[in-house]
Amino acid sequence: MPNSIPLASDDESHLVFDGYRSPARNEFRRGQWNGGIGRFQAKKTVETYLQASLVNSAYPASKVSSQATKTAFTGPASNTREMIGKICIVRVKSPPGHTDSQTVPSPLASSVATTTMTNNTNRSPVHPGTDPQDSIAPVETERVDVARRPEESSAAPCANMGESTRNALEAWGYAIGSDRVITDREILERHGRSAIDSRHRAGALLRPRFADEVAEIVRIAARFQVPVHPISTGRNWGYGAASPSVEGGVVLDLSSLQAVRFVDRDLGLVEVEPGVTQGMLYQFLLTQDDRWMTPVHGGGPDCSILGNALERGYGLTPTADHFAALTSIEAVLADGSNYRSAFHALDAPLIGSAHRWGIGPYVEGLFSQGNFGVVTKATFALQRRPQHTEAFFIRLKDDTALEAMVESLRTVLSSLSASVTGVNLMNDRRVLSMSRPYPIDDVPEGAVISDQQCAAMTREAGISRWTLAGILHCPSRMRRPVRRELRRLLPPQSGTPIHFNRRRLSAANSLLRFLPFRVGGIAGQLRSIDALIDLADGSPRRVALPLAYWLRGKSPTAIQPINPAHDGCGLIWYSPLVPMKGEIARSYVDMVDRVCKAHGIEPLITLTSLSDRLMDSTVPILFRPEKPGESQRAQACYEALLAGGRELGCLPYRLSHQSTGPLLADASPGHFDVITKLRQSLDPNNIISPGHLRISAY
Repeated sequence: MPNSIPLASDDESHLVFDGYRSPARNEFRRGQWNGGIGRFQAKKTVETYLQASLVNSAYPASKVSSQATKTAFTGPASNTREMIGKICIVRVKSPPGHTDSQTVPSPLASSVATTTMTNNTNRSPVHPGTDPQDSIAPVETERVDVARRPEESSAAPCANMGESTRNALEAWGYAIGSDRVITDREILERHGRSAIDSRHRAGALLRPRFADEVAEIVRIAARFQVPVHPISTGRNWGYGAASPSVEGGVVLDLSSLQAVRFVDRDLGLVEVEPGVTQGMLYQFLLTQDDRWMTPVHGGGPDCSILGNALERGYGLTPTADHFAALTSIEAVLADGSNYRSAFHALDAPLIGSAHRWGIGPYVEGLFSQGNFGVVTKATFALQRRPQHTEAFFIRLKDDTALEAMVESLRTVLSSLSASVTGVNLMNDRRVLSMSRPYPIDDVPEGAVISDQQCAAMTREAGISRWTLAGILHCPSRMRRPVRRELRRLLPPQSGTPIHFNRRRLSAANSLLRFLPFRVGGIAGQLRSIDALIDLADGSPRRVALPLAYWLRGKSPTAIQPINPAHDGCGLIWYSPLVPMKGEIARSYVDMVDRVCKAHGIEPLITLTSLSDRLMDSTVPILFRPEKPGESQRAQACYEALLAGGRELGCLPYRLSHQSTGPLLADASPGHFDVITKLRQSLDPNNIISPGHLRISAY
C-alpha cells in the first residue's frame, strides 16, 4: 500500500496525498491531470496545496495559488510511469509533542483516524485570511488508510546523532522517500571523499528527485534546526568536492535534478537544473539545436553546468565567464520559501531570461559562491557556434620573454577581442605533466623534479620554457586577416604562431600513421591539440582532469570513469587573479616556483586570460594522501601561496569552504560585515552551508 502522511494538526480536516510520487510532477502541479478517484472544485486552484501534499508537506490554505478555477486530480494517466494515488479529506492526530498548526510531515505519528467524505460534510477548514468560497470541497466519497510508516532507510541513523537530527531524517524519509535518505557509513564515506583530504564527513545524504522536494527538505531542516549543505554533482575536485561545510553535516545532493529545456530556441536561452552536466547539455543541444554552444571547461562531461557557473568558473568558448552567461535563477531560501528573479516574479519570463539584471538590486549575486539559498534551476544565454574554430601555439624558449608576452597580450585581447577568445600561458612543468609520466623512481620522497632533470625531459619532448595556447573563433572569411593581425601584435621574440584547425589536425594525424616511428611524443601532443579544439568548440573533454593522477606515474585511460577523489588522488587548487602586467606576472611566477619547491610540490603554473586586464592562474597542488606527511605539506604549501600572493596583491577568485581561514580571518570591516547582516536576515539559524567562506549569521 502507498505511503500516506497527515498534513495538519489535531482535529483539522486537510488534504492528504495517498499514492506514489510521479516523475511528471510539474504537470501534476499545474493542474493538468484529469479524472480518476477524487475530484475537487474551487474558485482558486489547489495547485500549490496539492503540490505540497504530493511531497507530504503542510501548507496553509492562504498560500494556495490562484491561476485556475477547476482542478481534477488523481488516478493513473497515460503519460505517467507510476500510479498517482488518491486525494481525500481526513481527520488526523498530531504527533507527540507537536503544537504547531502548520505542521511538517511527522515520522512520529503512529496512527491516523480516517473519515468518510460526502458532498455535504467535512469541508476543508478555512484558514485565517482566506475566503470561505476558496475552501476545497470533495464531490466524491472515498476512504483511505493513512497509518503507514515508510520503509527503513539504507541504514539506521548513527547512535551519536541528536534527537532533532534523527527526527529530521525520519521526516525527510517521508518527504522524499526513505530510499533517498542515506545514512550508511560506507556510502557516506565514499560519496564524501575529497581530493583535498577533508576532515569534514557527512552525517547523512539526501537525494531528491524533483525540484519541488527541495523546498520541503529545507523546511524540515529549518524546523528541526539541522543544517544542510547543497551540492550539484560534487565534482569540483580540488575545491571540496561533495564534502559538507561542517563535520557531520547533511549533504543535499541535487545531482538527480536533471531537467533541461529551451526557454526560447531562437534566442539561445536554455533552462537547466543542478544535475545537468556538461555532457548532458551538449547532447541536448546536439539533438535539439546545434547552433548553440555548451559553455564547457576542462573538468569533463560529468561536471555540473549550474554548479560551475555559481562558483564563477570559466572556459575557452566565447562564453568564457560562465556566471556572466547566467541570466535568471530559482532558489529555495532557508525558510523554505522560493526566490525568483525580478522579471520572472513579474510574469515576464522571456525578458527575464534574456536580461540578467532585472529591476532594482541584483540579488542573484548572493547565490554565487554564497550560502543564501539552494538554487534549483537557472537560465543561461548561450553563444552561437562560430563558423571557424582553431587553436594557435607559440613557444617561448627563453624564460625572460614572459614579461614581453604578457604585455603584448593586453593589446592582442583588446584589439581582437571578438576573435581571440582565450589564451593560456603554461610553464614547462605544466606542459610536461600533460605529455610525460611522472618519473616516480627518480624523484626522492619530499622533493620535486630537479631543474636539470626537468630540462632534460622537456628537451626530449620538445617542450619550451613557456607555451602559449590560444583560441580563435571567427567567421571563415576572417581567419586569414585575424592570423596576420595576431602576428603583427605579438612581440618579435615570440616567433611565428602555429595554427591548427580540424583539417590541419586530420592531415597531421594521417601523416603520423605512415611514419615508422614516433617522433618526440608528437602523437600525444596531437591528441592534446584535438582535445583543446573540441573544448573550444563546446564539446566537453577531460583536458585538465588527468593532471590529478600525474604523481601516480600514469594517466587514466580515455574510456575509464575518472573521479580523483574516489581514486585516492590529492589535489588542492590555488587560483589567484593576476593583473595583466609583465612585472607582476614575473613576481608572481617566481613566488609560486619558490614556495612550491620549498614544500616539495611541483610548481605547475598556468596563466589564463579573463580579459585584456586580468588573468587567472591555476596551480594544482598535487600530493598522495596515503603518503605520511604529504597532506600536511600540501596544506602548508597552499597557505604559504595564499600569503605570498596576498603580498603581491594577487588573491584567489575562488576558495573551498575548507580553505578560507588563512585568507579571510583578518578581513577588514566592510564587505563581509554586510554579508553577515544579510545572512542574519535571510538565514538567522545558519541552515544552509553554515561556515561556507566564513559567511555566518553570527
